[in-house]
Amino acid sequence: MPALRTHNLLPTHHRWTKDFLHLLLVPRFVAQRKGAKAIAKPTKPKDRIKYWNIVPGDQVRLLGDKEGGIHEVHMINRFSNRVFLKRENVSADQSANSDPRKQNVSRQVPYSRCQLFCGNFLFPPAKGETEPQRLPVFATRLSTSKPFWHPILHRFEWKRYAVGTIPKIPGSTGLPEDRLHIPWPKPNGPRRVDPSSYDTLKDVVTEVTYTPPALPSTLDAPVPSPPSEQWYITTLRAPHAAEYDPSVPVEVHVAKELTNPHSRAKKQARWQAYQEYRRRLLTEMVKAELRDLQGRTRGIARAEATHKWKLRLEDERKAEVLRRWRHRGDEARLLRKKERKARRERKEDARLRNLVLEDAPNQVVPRARA
Repeated sequence: MPALRTHNLLPTHHRWTKDFLHLLLVPRFVAQRKGAKAIAKPTKPKDRIKYWNIVPGDQVRLLGDKEGGIHEVHMINRFSNRVFLKRENVSADQSANSDPRKQNVSRQVPYSRCQLFCGNFLFPPAKGETEPQRLPVFATRLSTSKPFWHPILHRFEWKRYAVGTIPKIPGSTGLPEDRLHIPWPKPNGPRRVDPSSYDTLKDVVTEVTYTPPALPSTLDAPVPSPPSEQWYITTLRAPHAAEYDPSVPVEVHVAKELTNPHSRAKKQARWQAYQEYRRRLLTEMVKAELRDLQGRTRGIARAEATHKWKLRLEDERKAEVLRRWRHRGDEARLLRKKERKARRERKEDARLRNLVLEDAPNQVVPRARA
């Protein structure tokens, strides 16, 4: 099971139960981390809810709410058994007078105060009326099917049912087979916006700009040869020098240049090619030594061939290191450094040779060397 971290204690938008980390005891070092003070205080592990039936996207009513409004669940905190409700839209005057930093703060309530909204149902007409009335129904007691682990979606799944409702649905008998199934909320789809001048239109993206070359209809017909690389380079330098043919697969010439040489597949291919070269070189050198034994035994000849093979690989490695050193510019950088050092020494020597002292007291002219 993954380790418990500080971000696990935060409210979440996830609707599915993928693990039971919220049932673990919160360690002290996790609760004292930076940012943990803004998290609601976790409840005792024995009081936490294992399978949540109220998830983000559901509509609930709060017990004790005199207005009786229906709220949408925005987030949930499985460690503190708290449900975060979406903030209702405020008017323009209220938003202008209120603090803009607090407008998007969600209201949080305990899980036990929430009654799940089951939908609107038709009820018999009230006294003095003839038309049936449509009333909202809320679940007072919930039951679930046996949870099971979905191996493809990697989550626990179960169905939820309303055993008791308020008001009671007409015709319900209260038997287990007469329970009201409450579907899970569907996730909101991606928000679609009209493309602006900075976006690429769909017809431009889906436009086919490459036509595959026409293959011969019979097997006896000659296969058309692709254009040469020199022709492709000519078209790059002078686009109007050659006639453009969209069906010609000219991009095969730059496929190697456009691929990433540092990808894992390229590195693995180079390593495999080098290992094959090592094995082939050893086999050739052993065969060469065995053909000319010169009084040696086969074991000694094979040992000498192996020794020569190692020396050759070491020399090739040194040559490759030297080549890379020159290729990345270290040799030219060293030459420039030597030239700068020599130029500074020449300037210093010339400055000392051309140095002229002004006449001043306590000066002695040095003697000429014999």
